[in-house]
Amino acid sequence: MKPNLLLAAILLIMVSMSACKPKEEKAPVIPMENFFRDPEKASFRISPNGQMIIFRAPHMGRMNVFVQKLGDTVSIPVTHETERSIYDAFWESDDRIIFTKDLGGDENTHVLSVKPDGTGLVDHTPFEKVRSEVVDILEDRPEELLIQNNKRNAEIFDVYLLNTATGVLKMIAENPGNITGWITDHDGKIRAAVTADGVNTSLLYRETEKDKFKTVITTSFKETLSPMLFTFDNKNLYCLSNLGRDKTAVVEFDPKTAK
Repeated sequence: MKPNLLLAAILLIMVSMSACKPKEEKAPVIPMENFFRDPEKASFRISPNGQMIIFRAPHMGRMNVFVQKLGDTVSIPVTHETERSIYDAFWESDDRIIFTKDLGGDENTHVLSVKPDGTGLVDHTPFEKVRSEVVDILEDRPEELLIQNNKRNAEIFDVYLLNTATGVLKMIAENPGNITGWITDHDGKIRAAVTADGVNTSLLYRETEKDKFKTVITTSFKETLSPMLFTFDNKNLYCLSNLGRDKTAVVEFDPKTAK
């Protein structure tokens, strides 16, 4: 084929392919607020008697706590925050809901409670410049729960037993200075803890609350062994781990043998 004819054939093929190519459409621009707006509903939890649920949803411009009876289509807000959204909410019992919030964005969260009808609002940790958080809801002790706060030392968190009926706080675990997380068993006993120095992380364990914590295993920043909860016989721990693998998996870890 002559060069001119070859060139013409190539151009004809290119034009034909271009004509057959579907027109490209630009993807729609997603508004920035869509990445940060509140969900319609979140954090569903069922009451101990199985008759009600709570969830967080927008109300008065913030995420507040709603209560709804199972089988019903109507829900009522039991909190009415306008400055900051509620962080989380839990059933302490059928008659009381625990929730956490800060004041005006200072991130010093308080632990509060309210009845399912929206009455009886109580701030159980009305301390200034103190951050309080829920450690464990004690399902078999409906007027008690475990919380942690940094009231004693602003840099570390101790664990307290809170009686929501009397308001009494009793320290049950004093932080020696390096514990960054506490893990309770299914009886509400603090049996494990985590320490971190910015590079290495250690898992501590004790058989009973009368025993001293002992280091079970230390991992570097390249490794993960993150305890989530005790197995239901209170012997081993369910953890997230990438030890011996290239991806993180849920594993059962024996704190006595470190296997």
